[in-house]
Amino acid sequence: MESSELVELFKDHLKDVYDAEKQLTKALPRMAKAATDPELAQGFRDHTSQTQEQVKRLEQIFQSMEMKARGKPCVGMKGLLEEGQEIMGTEKGSALDISLFAAARKVEHYEMVAYEALIAAAQAVKQTDAVSLLRETLQEESETDKKLSAVGKRLFKESQQRPQRSQETQPARSAGNGKAEKRQASQSAGKSQGGQKAQSSRSNGNGGKRGSQSNGGGSKNSVTTTDPEEIRRWAEERGGQPACVKGTGDKGDIGMLRLEFPGKPNANDDKLQPISWEDFFEKFEERGLAMVFQEHTAEGEKSNFNKLVAREAEAKPKTRTARS
Repeated sequence: MESSELVELFKDHLKDVYDAEKQLTKALPRMAKAATDPELAQGFRDHTSQTQEQVKRLEQIFQSMEMKARGKPCVGMKGLLEEGQEIMGTEKGSALDISLFAAARKVEHYEMVAYEALIAAAQAVKQTDAVSLLRETLQEESETDKKLSAVGKRLFKESQQRPQRSQETQPARSAGNGKAEKRQASQSAGKSQGGQKAQSSRSNGNGGKRGSQSNGGGSKNSVTTTDPEEIRRWAEERGGQPACVKGTGDKGDIGMLRLEFPGKPNANDDKLQPISWEDFFEKFEERGLAMVFQEHTAEGEKSNFNKLVAREAEAKPKTRTARS
């Protein structure tokens, strides 16, 4: 191939990649806004800034070749982004996040291949400065792909756990009767033989939602709350501390949350790792959790029973029904 033909090939690839990046700078903010997972959304925002810098590098190359920075329609990128736009209009919740993650990795792989081809063309026409700039961008794309991969693994793991364990349960025992504790746990889940006769909820002064459930006999059963101060008060009165389950989180994620009661018998003690209250409540809010707990067992002894549940499932307003 003649040298002039190689130069034209390089220019053609340069215009194609330039248009692809310009399209992406407009699409990434929409993807960030649509994502419900905070880490995924932040990743899209970070890559938006990164892509803007990558566009500037391409413009440097245009300038060095005394060309006006102008792209030609990149049909490949347009198709990938249209697929992402369709996802945002049809999927919801965790399914949306997983689909957005998949769409974003397709884009990254498309970009990496495009930059590899552009680097090869730049080397062929001895554009050494361009090669250096393009390699810098290719490295960034590779790192972004690795970050997306880690987020995707976590999203899939959480989606697999959700059907099997819709509640992040904490089967702690009280210092009292173990059988009574199990009976109270069953009643709090709405499985007691007597059934629930009444439910009520109220908002506390700290902004966290607190709901109480009563059985047919009118005795206090369990409380649902999202208030950090109430959760910490309840746990520390019993010597409890925040913890996570080892091996349930990826790099940068602490995994499943628990409350640990040192000195109390618990089959999962060897799997729990203490964390700070700050980290606990950060993930508590991020994951939209609520806590169901009991102050006392049926025998009047202090209870350690608690479980972390999905907020939308357990913290929704409850209605009072008339007793028959």
